[in-house]
Amino acid sequence: MKITLPAILNPISRRKDKSVKISLETRELNAEETLTLMSLEGAEMWLCLAPNTEQIEIPEEQAELDEKSPSERLKGVLFVLYKQMIAKGQYVGVFENFRREHMEKIIEFVKKKLD
Repeated sequence: MKITLPAILNPISRRKDKSVKISLETRELNAEETLTLMSLEGAEMWLCLAPNTEQIEIPEEQAELDEKSPSERLKGVLFVLYKQMIAKGQYVGVFENFRREHMEKIIEFVKKKLD
């Protein structure tokens, strides 16, 4: 699925993780264009921006955002929990031990769900 629309690039903001958030405005869209845009929401894709005077070449490879893997996300969440529990005096020790203990709890929880 593909859609080509004239657009104006509006506010650009930098994020803590060094990514950039952009906002685009289009002309008034018909129902088909709106549905096409809505169906693309959340999908990884190439975004090519060029002024009207430029030619655009679309890369052939898949667009990927290099997001964190689920295990990296879990580790990050466990680290935040670790910091909170340390601050409240509910845990004493190093993060690696905390992470292993909680990973084992998660593994046991999932194992109990198995037939």
